[in-house]
Amino acid sequence: MKVTFTKVDVKRYEITIVREHGPALLPRYGPGYDDLMPHDLAHYLVEESYGIQLGVWGQLAAGGGGIFTPAPWDNSLANKKRTQRIGAIGRGDMVRSEQLVQLTVATWERGVGRNKHQIPAYVEFGAEDLDKAVRRMSAVAERWSSLQHGGSIEFSWPARLTFNPAKSQRGRRLSARTSVAARN
Repeated sequence: MKVTFTKVDVKRYEITIVREHGPALLPRYGPGYDDLMPHDLAHYLVEESYGIQLGVWGQLAAGGGGIFTPAPWDNSLANKKRTQRIGAIGRGDMVRSEQLVQLTVATWERGVGRNKHQIPAYVEFGAEDLDKAVRRMSAVAERWSSLQHGGSIEFSWPARLTFNPAKSQRGRRLSARTSVAARN
């Protein structure tokens, strides 16, 4: 999956996704614009750094929709069901992603002399992982802040973090025959 973050103007950024699984997604403006680190960009970096398979970006890579809208020609019932299944399977990863984004962004901000976000009271993390994520965030923030309006940064979501729902039984309903066999 290719993800492109484009700096549109002083208040907006756009996200475009081209992916292998699931319907085509329409580009959208991201929430939480920031000259140094927009919210969705922080999520991308954190989920990639910590290896979160079914956070925001992993769900999109797996064919889910999340906060993106499928192109009208691909907005089928089967795609809606896939999105719901992937979302249900990934609930725990989404919670973890939010916690680690708060921690990583707040820690990174301390390093650049900002205090917009509070460090959460309790989040399980590895110190090495946090250091690595903060270094990556610093490098990307430097690139992002130097972009002119209309400039973009593109990322490729790691294949090792891409969940394949077609090859997984997670989140599937058991057939009547399977559920009877499972009870015996």
